[in-house]
Amino acid sequence: MKKCLFLFFLLVFNSSFSQNDYMSGKFKYCELHPSYNEKFNLGLEALSYKKYVGAAASIFLEITKKEPSSCDAFFWAGFSFRMLNKNKEALLCYYIADSLAQNKSIEFKQNLASISIVEGKIKLSRKKYEEIIQFFPSSPEGYYGVALTSTMIGDYENGLNNMLIAVDKYGEITGDVYYQKELLLGVLLTLNKQYDTGLIHLEECESKYRNDVNFKSHYALCLLKTSEMNKDEKMKAKAKKIYDKIENKDEISDDLKIEFKF
Repeated sequence: MKKCLFLFFLLVFNSSFSQNDYMSGKFKYCELHPSYNEKFNLGLEALSYKKYVGAAASIFLEITKKEPSSCDAFFWAGFSFRMLNKNKEALLCYYIADSLAQNKSIEFKQNLASISIVEGKIKLSRKKYEEIIQFFPSSPEGYYGVALTSTMIGDYENGLNNMLIAVDKYGEITGDVYYQKELLLGVLLTLNKQYDTGLIHLEECESKYRNDVNFKSHYALCLLKTSEMNKDEKMKAKAKKIYDKIENKDEISDDLKIEFKF
């Protein structure tokens, strides 16, 4: 599956479920000398304005030079760099912040895991999601992240098991996040060869993703395999029609490509 779709999953789920008091700047995980509080708060305020994000990054970096044990300053520096699309710098700052926090912050691990995917460091991302499960077991984020990275690592059964836990922990969701949940669940069911069940979930989000190559490839395969099980020629014809609409067959993952035999 293409990484751009994974990132779309990642960004929307994170923005929907990660809003909390910490991200609102209401507390810190690490001690900061009182003399730097005013400057720290100025950095947070600067982040509220797009044109001042660069200034915010400079403020937080300046604090880290004076207070190198401030995990929060490193985190917000990373957050600023992420907003500036300076992903390598963001990853480094997030990594330092998470190390300094000593497993106290789910936000540090979430952001480090996310940026690691963006930078292609999938093993690091998986490690951080597993740490979220270990240290924050009531949160769905770690389970969702393991499910997401399973599509890149290839441990699809593990991914599906974690996705089912995540769905249960997220509870009732609506809007775009619901459709993304259905798509990832459908993809994982397809990769686990549970085609008839995968078809149900993919049909739930067909109206949203019918033009996406990742959706079309998984949906077409579910239709094909389900049609073979049910001896349904009409369904098989629909599978072929959708498959033929994928102009560049190289965009289909190798795991799926070998299964298409009409």
